[in-house]
Amino acid sequence: MKKTVGILILFLIGFNLVGQNAQSLSAKVQSLYNEAKSLAQAGESKKAIEALRQVLKNDPQYYMAWFGLADIYHETKDRKLEKESLENGLKAGADRFPNGYKYLAALFYEDAKYDEALKNIEQFSRLKSLSPDENRLLASCRFAVGAISNPVPFNPENAGPAINTSADEYWPCLNAEGNILVFTRLLRQGIDARKLAYPQEDFFVSKKDSTGWQEAIPLGPPINTPENEGAQCISADGRLLFFTGCGRTDGLGSCDIYMSVKIKDKWSEPVNLGEPVNTKFWESQPSVSADGRRLYFTSNRPGGKGKMDIWCAEKLGVSKTGYPVYGKVTNLEGVNTPGNDLSPFIHADSKTLYFASDYWPGIGGKDLFRFRIDSAKTKPPQNLGFPINTSADEEGLVVEVSGRRAWYTVDKKDSGGREIYSFLIPDTSKPEPVSWVKGKIFDSKTQGLIASDIVLNDLSLNSLIQHQYPFENEGEFLFCLPSGRNYGLNIAKEGYLFHSENFNLLGDFNLQKPMDLRISLDPIEKGRTTILKNIFFDTDSFNLKPESKGQLLEMVDFMRTNPGLIVEIGGHTDDQGSEAHNQILSEKRAGAVVSYIITKGILPTRLKSKGYGFSVPLTDNLTEEGRAKNRRTEFKILESKARDK
Repeated sequence: MKKTVGILILFLIGFNLVGQNAQSLSAKVQSLYNEAKSLAQAGESKKAIEALRQVLKNDPQYYMAWFGLADIYHETKDRKLEKESLENGLKAGADRFPNGYKYLAALFYEDAKYDEALKNIEQFSRLKSLSPDENRLLASCRFAVGAISNPVPFNPENAGPAINTSADEYWPCLNAEGNILVFTRLLRQGIDARKLAYPQEDFFVSKKDSTGWQEAIPLGPPINTPENEGAQCISADGRLLFFTGCGRTDGLGSCDIYMSVKIKDKWSEPVNLGEPVNTKFWESQPSVSADGRRLYFTSNRPGGKGKMDIWCAEKLGVSKTGYPVYGKVTNLEGVNTPGNDLSPFIHADSKTLYFASDYWPGIGGKDLFRFRIDSAKTKPPQNLGFPINTSADEEGLVVEVSGRRAWYTVDKKDSGGREIYSFLIPDTSKPEPVSWVKGKIFDSKTQGLIASDIVLNDLSLNSLIQHQYPFENEGEFLFCLPSGRNYGLNIAKEGYLFHSENFNLLGDFNLQKPMDLRISLDPIEKGRTTILKNIFFDTDSFNLKPESKGQLLEMVDFMRTNPGLIVEIGGHTDDQGSEAHNQILSEKRAGAVVSYIITKGILPTRLKSKGYGFSVPLTDNLTEEGRAKNRRTEFKILESKARDK
């Protein structure tokens, strides 16, 4: 939090002398004091100080003279003498000017002397009722004392010479895999080693391989320009870059948020996100959620709660050129204050927001906080604690998908610049566990990549999480998967048989071994088969579970899109139980799927069902894993009239 603005304004504009003792009100002392007041009002600080010193020489107990000195030293930024004057005034005044304790507390707080700050603000609270700002100072002092006494584990590591140089490096951001780091570097020399007329901010990128981080190189045009670019974020899959550009010809305000898409390993010409994300005011510091549905950013636009607020824009759709379109901008509830709340970072769990604030109770300057969006109405933001936060400004924190490591900027004032560091984040400040799945989609015959419709569903909630259209991908995808859910992945492309995958993350899973898939799509031809991995039945039953809805509707769409197909739905079981029982169960399960599709308007003549029992296993039935693979529903093309013509 910031120090209370101003000190003893009453001294400069006049005050009531009631309360001084009779000795202090001698004509000589009063005359000297009035002279000091007039000199201070006229801006004659040195002469005013001399007059106040004369007052105190004649009457050392004239406590308001000490506070008058404190006021002048505050204006002239002489903190040492300001503090001494406040202490002397409080000693002489014996609680007759309670505000002195508040001002002294603010000074001690700024100097990171939290015990002394707390002692003074608590004494003030015993003498007067506290305003909201005074209560905030009290809360910050109490928090700081507790935080210093109970430090969190913290061992920051320099990102190394591949990233940090003699220039300033700051504002790191990473993709989901954690092998691409994009950051801002402040250049003072051009490529010809000549000194630039003005320092220039450009983006640099470092890639990580088995040997570590490689030497960072400029991101290059069209992203980097002769102007400044900064405060950027990269999407989880590394395909989208959002950043801040200021004073540009296509800008709407002082600073706007821009976006670029990577196509065939080249960044597109950046575009201004436009209204309502950008306004005629200041917009900066974007952070996009891993699913791309929300864009968080900082703005000083009207309608907020403070000076700088954090806002959220929702994804409305995607343009034909592959750019997401954002709108419906809202002020973030539970985070923003009358102060400055900024530098948002939304973790891949889509629930945990990290940000900086100079208003919430903290250790000084801007502190880093963690906030759970899903508990906005019940829990305030959590300060990350000491020594992550200090009396200096901390901001611009990002946390890896794994939730284990955070990256931020350290201002090494003693060694001349800003550098990027990382550290293991304390357990109390971690986000929810998140893994990721990535994959490439190939033509099974040509082995060429296929840009496809890629849909990720939350099967438990029967809700869409992400939908990538063919113009949004080049046959490659990456999705972050928060734990505690069951996911269904469906892939479709015109002219090909669809493909499905299931990721059950309801139990334990290994964050260190995310899924890496290679998916082949078969052309629509007679005899082609795909396993329906997102069809689920109750145990030993042919009742379809609600989680099957997404896969069933995908099959309906596929049949409608390909009216010349006749298909077979095949049911398969494991070998637990009798052959007869499993044969009947497999037939009924296949029939249940066919019945559902028919209810959606597909002609019964185009669908056949067949039960195979456990006669066609994919693997042995010796383990539960093997039996689970054998329990399946298959979709097989029997005839393809459209392709036979």
